[in-house]
Amino acid sequence: MEYELVLERHPRYLHAIGRGRRTPRNAQRFLREAGEACMNAHLGALLVEFAFTGPALDPSSIFGVIGERSHAGMRLRKIAYLEAGLDNPQRAVFAETVARNRGVNVRLFENREAAIAWLLEPEEAS
Repeated sequence: MEYELVLERHPRYLHAIGRGRRTPRNAQRFLREAGEACMNAHLGALLVEFAFTGPALDPSSIFGVIGERSHAGMRLRKIAYLEAGLDNPQRAVFAETVARNRGVNVRLFENREAAIAWLLEPEEAS
């Protein structure tokens, strides 16, 4: 399987799962389609679950993917990020850091339950 997007709509967030080969093209496509689906559903919270297979993307590719998608990501209130089966977990931390440095409210999680709990936390009053 080259690429598959699975969307699960919940009352307060959208859960998007990307499957297939781990490539820069698939990562960009997944983030674009998941973000668009979340906006079209009029939801501000997105759980992205990278369930791709294959070796981790190199730092340059990660930087490029995040750079291309970060502006759209800033339009969402929260993005919880899960990365399954990654051979180099530090690459996921790097991706989170790059996105946060570009103004995206994203947070990396090790399990789905913690990610969902964070997405459902009430907004802090200003």
